[in-house]
Amino acid sequence: MIHIKHLADIVQKQLLEAMLDGSRVSTLVTDASQEDNPIIYTNRTFEKMTGYSQEEAIGRNCRFLQGKETDLAALMQIRRAIQEKKPITLVLKNYKKDGTLFWNRLSVRPLLIGEVQYFIGTQTDVSVQYRQKEELETKDSEIEQLMLPIMMIQDNLAAVSLIGQMNEERFSLLIMKLSDFVHAEEVDHVLLDITGLFWKQGTSIARLLEIQQVLELMGSQLYITGVSPKLARSIATSKDPNQRLQTFSNIQQAIRYIQ
Repeated sequence: MIHIKHLADIVQKQLLEAMLDGSRVSTLVTDASQEDNPIIYTNRTFEKMTGYSQEEAIGRNCRFLQGKETDLAALMQIRRAIQEKKPITLVLKNYKKDGTLFWNRLSVRPLLIGEVQYFIGTQTDVSVQYRQKEELETKDSEIEQLMLPIMMIQDNLAAVSLIGQMNEERFSLLIMKLSDFVHAEEVDHVLLDITGLFWKQGTSIARLLEIQQVLELMGSQLYITGVSPKLARSIATSKDPNQRLQTFSNIQQAIRYIQ
């Protein structure tokens, strides 16, 4: 005859397994008291997410989910957390049984039962979100490059108009694009119109001088147009009197000067 307490334990275990198997979150348990901290339990969601059955996963360390694009720094963080018996949550690239890469939001929590140290890991496939993020970042980069179009307006004369706020990244991108364009098109004169440029407080005139220096080394001359009275005063009081920018209030004035 089954003891009532034993029967209750069986029912509770079955209920717990049913709850875990019905969860959308992949769950596994490892036993740190055994060599190499092997998996001792996985729910059905783990099998659906990774393609590995319970039988294939139990007895193995979780590293079989790792691959060539798995971040080593993230792995070091996980190992350190396990050694120090601290919880950790991060996102890393893992691999399914069929070799498919997926972004895994992994949470690891230590659990001490008696004298045995366990770790409970929950996994959520966030690949869709991260692919969307990567696509947005790619599109942002493409848009940013499109915001710095360089056009030939006359023979041997190119122009680019800066719109919006210029940060260090956009200045670096501008220098790279201008130098590549001047080299490819053998341009002698470049107009840089800053009429639509928003000058963030603290923006240094030195970046414009840097652009000028790069172009001069390539045999091209830079002309700054759309200079406001405020910027003109800032340029006039720059610390190095030997470095001066060719500046004009508008594009037409600069073109007349070049001609």
